[in-house]
Amino acid sequence: MKRLFTVLFLSLCLGMMAQNVIITGKTNKTDALVRLFVYDELITSTGTLIAETRSDAKGYFMLNGDISQILPARIFVGLENADLYLTPNARYDLEIIIPEKDPSASYFEREQPTLRIKTATDKGLYRQIIYSEQIVNSYLMEHFNQIYRGRQIRYIDSIQSDINRELPDISSSFVKDFNRYKLASIKLSISTDHGKRIIKDYFDGKPVLYTLPAYMDLFKELFDNYFNKSQYDIHALNEAFLTGPAAFLDYLNTDPLMAHNPRLAELITIHNLQKMCYGDRETRYYAKAHLDQINKNTRFTEHKTIISNIFKRLNRFATGSEATDFELKDSDNKTVRLSDYKKNLVLLQFVDGQSAVSERQMARLKELHQQWQDSVQIITISTKDQMAAYKKKFDEKHYGWPLLDLGNDILLLEAYDVRTFPEYILIKPGTKIGEVPAPAPDQYLEERVRKLYGK
Repeated sequence: MKRLFTVLFLSLCLGMMAQNVIITGKTNKTDALVRLFVYDELITSTGTLIAETRSDAKGYFMLNGDISQILPARIFVGLENADLYLTPNARYDLEIIIPEKDPSASYFEREQPTLRIKTATDKGLYRQIIYSEQIVNSYLMEHFNQIYRGRQIRYIDSIQSDINRELPDISSSFVKDFNRYKLASIKLSISTDHGKRIIKDYFDGKPVLYTLPAYMDLFKELFDNYFNKSQYDIHALNEAFLTGPAAFLDYLNTDPLMAHNPRLAELITIHNLQKMCYGDRETRYYAKAHLDQINKNTRFTEHKTIISNIFKRLNRFATGSEATDFELKDSDNKTVRLSDYKKNLVLLQFVDGQSAVSERQMARLKELHQQWQDSVQIITISTKDQMAAYKKKFDEKHYGWPLLDLGNDILLLEAYDVRTFPEYILIKPGTKIGEVPAPAPDQYLEERVRKLYGK
């Protein structure tokens, strides 16, 4: 009987922790990989995959996952994505339209996917957030001069009045907090005290809202480089930093805000140490040591998750870590693997469409190839829809290295964090990471290759 009670109790607890979310949808991309990620901390914005499927021949798909609280989420169709907010135990019917690519548009000018929620059983949460943002943005456009040039804070109060009038049914604390911190960011932009009043009113003694984008956006704006912006003595701070974690944290607590808000103080420290992990070698060493010590001693589970995500990101592309292998077809339909070149220093070039930038870089890459001969293996990987065009160019220009077809292996782009094109990755012998991303051929690529060669 006792065992039965334990099983029932655990089942009840698990049911309370994770509740079902169902999404039915349609996209204009058929037979596409569709994935759902949620974000339970926005310091590193590391997503957790909770569901994946493929769209059918008409573009329909269904996703089913579990969450225990309201979370920001992102749906990927292929590598394109759209954001939304998910409520536990809710159902959504939505449509995602992926714009057709404009070959002449740059990566930053391209049209973004659009998401339309047709129905949702989330008590209006998503609608209220989107509508609130529209009210804020339209008000800012209409009263730009009064707010940003005239610094008239009364206009910000009017925005909240408009939201209250247009959305009188807001009951969710998530939406209320979202609007509150959204307006606080506007107040910060016109403040004259470097955000001191905003910190006092919105952070000092207030809960830390790890999953609220408006809170975290404002947090990062206020507390980026906080060690330098606060009243700390830079020499004493550096001495404490180099002495060790205990001395460092003791010195940080000489700031009243840090001393009186242990959770907030620890998050500020983690956030700034994360940025220091990308500094010079000595700074990186100490920053990682401090993060490791915080991870061992913290009583906040959210901070353990954040630090774990920081280290995963740092180690993912650390020099000498394992490079992601692949198996792709070349322009002659032969199978090529990265591991085929494990004895070589390899330069991966990812391409998608041709532009003045890619033309210039391809010309320089041809020069480097003739210079390097067999000492560096260049491999160009083209997206599926551009493969024919690149095959023609390779034949015309007599490029002497392999051209591979990415095909449907779009996750390879994520594996190497390819966000723009052309993108370059250096792989050391033994299929180990050399540099991600590497400089372009018309920048400092030759210098980096010389540095890695023979290591």
